[in-house]
Amino acid sequence: MRNHAPCTMYHVQLRKRGLAFLAALILQSSFFILHSAAQSDDFGLDFSLEAEKKLCKGVDFSLEGEARTQDNTGKMERWTVGGTLGVRLFQNASKTFSLKASAGWKYMWKYDLTERKDKYDTAMDGDGNPVAYYEGYNETLASWRHRHRTSVSLAANFKPNKRWSFQLKETVQYTHFCKDSTDVNKYRLEDEDDPTSLYLKKTEGKTYRAKDKTVLRSKLTAQYDIRHCKFDPYASVDYGCGLNYSTNKWKFTVGTDYKLTKQSKFNLFYRYTTEDDDEDPNGHLIGVGYSYKF
Repeated sequence: MRNHAPCTMYHVQLRKRGLAFLAALILQSSFFILHSAAQSDDFGLDFSLEAEKKLCKGVDFSLEGEARTQDNTGKMERWTVGGTLGVRLFQNASKTFSLKASAGWKYMWKYDLTERKDKYDTAMDGDGNPVAYYEGYNETLASWRHRHRTSVSLAANFKPNKRWSFQLKETVQYTHFCKDSTDVNKYRLEDEDDPTSLYLKKTEGKTYRAKDKTVLRSKLTAQYDIRHCKFDPYASVDYGCGLNYSTNKWKFTVGTDYKLTKQSKFNLFYRYTTEDDDEDPNGHLIGVGYSYKF
């Protein structure tokens, strides 16, 4: 009779190491968030629901809804609904490598916070030199803005064994920003020598013109399936480069899937996003999601 004790002990040790690794990731991420809370970066929460249906062999369709907060979770940031169609293009005989193409569309309602911009004017001093002086500020009121996004992607999946899986995904992402409007309050100094003499001079309407942005995104993901454990930790790096405008956007994510059944799972992640575009601020995000496969 074979002695399976050494093998069993190995699996137990591997499981403990995996859980310790996952705990270390979560603790390190939490420390990073707390350390950065006093900085200018924003912090928000992300909640998502996804339902996926297999239409036929190698073809699936999914529907997804998302809600996200901003301003240190004090206000809503966006609502999103959308769908994605995926088609497996290739899979080798051993099922260790596959290619999958997908196309998706989503509609987003995004909330822009109130923005204040100081206004200055210039005057000549006694020597004829220009001198800037504060005259008040403009307050662009918060408003909901609308956009829709179309994405086409190609993903290469590699699974060398039962435990590890890797994915490289290339996505062309086109976003149309709809025409929207809001109001701008213009506050000015009644007495330029008295900074407390601000008054509302007038309110004007502001129109956001429709515009389009196209981005090429490259995302690399690694995931580990812990033996005899419902946790599957993962890490990913996502880089976005503007094609019709200048931008560089990075997303760094660590998280884990938690298997409830063969068809459903929870997803918990931490993400840090940084970019050189003024459209969205740099920030930290904690996300919780639930997905179900029919």
